[in-house]
Amino acid sequence: MRHVRYLTVEDLSIYYSLLLQGVQKKLEVYAWKYQNEQCISKNVLSDILDINNHHYSVVGVFEESELIGAATLIHDQSYGLTHKAIIENLCANGSDHKEKEQIAQLLMERLFQICREKDIEILFTSLISNNISGKVFFSQLNFETLVLEHHARKYGERYVDEHWLFYNFLENE
Repeated sequence: MRHVRYLTVEDLSIYYSLLLQGVQKKLEVYAWKYQNEQCISKNVLSDILDINNHHYSVVGVFEESELIGAATLIHDQSYGLTHKAIIENLCANGSDHKEKEQIAQLLMERLFQICREKDIEILFTSLISNNISGKVFFSQLNFETLVLEHHARKYGERYVDEHWLFYNFLENE
């Protein structure tokens, strides 16, 4: 049976392993920031998973005790920005495309629920420009393209372009 819950520091090792699978392209990534293992730091992940960190919410989908998907919601608490949030590192591990999409859908349902509880009005995400499956997935959820950011990230000497997408809760619900 699948269930979705917040991840905590106790989940660090399984979360780290899941993210490594994403870097190694062993699972489906929809909104992804980690391009190589150098991007993933256990210290940073530990801070993100800390229950006292109110800027990050990481949710995971479990099949029994196995973590099969995760996503991060970043919500800045600064005055004037509390109505916005960003999704990062949405990934899903399944036997086929349909199962991976179902897992991603469960994650998005939980993220939308969190956004409603926090009165978030605008939800952003960014996708590497060649992430076609991610673009299709988010467009099916009524995300709209905002802009293409050239040279959004730099890994070594390689630049990566990103498409920024947004979802407006006031217009979609």
